Amino acid sequence: MGGQSDEVADDLWQKVRDLAARVEELEKHAAVDDLDADGLAQLDRLKIRAARASRRAGLADALADQLADLPRGHGN
Repeated sequence: MGGQSDEVADDLWQKVRDLAARVEELEKHAAVDDLDADGLAQLDRLKIRAARASRRAGLADALADQLADLPRGHGN
């Protein structure tokens, strides 16, 4: 029962990892060169998106765990 919801959670965690990699890349760039206002705004937006994606992935994980723990009916 939890198989499909596990896949959704996995996909969301991959999105978190992708966003984190982009944040890290921009932060490295910022450490070497000063980012202009657009670059700083982009970094802030990415951090917000990563935080939101992380919360969604955590909720999806929790839901997948709950669905996996549900008793299976005779017709399933």
